[in-house]
Amino acid sequence: MNGKDRIWKYATTIVVVLIILNPEMLELALFIDAVGLEIFLMLLEIQVVLLVSMLFNTRIRPIIIALQRIWSRHFQRFSWNIVTSKPRYLLLAGQSQAILMHILVVSAAIGVVLNPLI
Repeated sequence: MNGKDRIWKYATTIVVVLIILNPEMLELALFIDAVGLEIFLMLLEIQVVLLVSMLFNTRIRPIIIALQRIWSRHFQRFSWNIVTSKPRYLLLAGQSQAILMHILVVSAAIGVVLNPLI
């Protein structure tokens, strides 16, 4: 057993003991014991996804829509209708997609390099 597995084993044991020792959390410990840790973590993940989507739809999306309106008002030559009607603007608009693809490749390479180090 390597060090990472040993750390996870001890951390899980400590969390379970703390849950059991806390009287308010005893029902949670029994629930986790009944449904299993994987199902419990899946339920927590569903809750996080729901909260993030609600936050995105109520807070972040209106900000993005407002920024898109400001962008289209001040930088009209970068709109998609102008780019399709005048292909010479495609070079100006296409650079952002190329930069995004380079960032994706570099971030994947960084993850591969850092994975053995962690």
